[in-house]
Amino acid sequence: MDATDTSNERRIGVDAIPKDIKARLTELQRHALAQLQGFGWAIKFVRRPLFQDQIVILVDPSGEQHAILREDGSIDRELDFTIR
Repeated sequence: MDATDTSNERRIGVDAIPKDIKARLTELQRHALAQLQGFGWAIKFVRRPLFQDQIVILVDPSGEQHAILREDGSIDRELDFTIR
């Protein structure tokens, strides 16, 4: 799929990061995110699979490393999907 082909894109009209993301995070996630932002980490996007909990994906300052921000505030660097 080239950069202009959106025929397989399912996120059309959906923001990669919901505007109310802070309200959607658990207290432990908010606390962990605040600490990680101090080191330059940021939310890259939020996966919202049907009938499942959201998955918050973080990116490091270099843009090279990604991690999942788990509901308990822990960080999981073992992604079970590919970042495109």
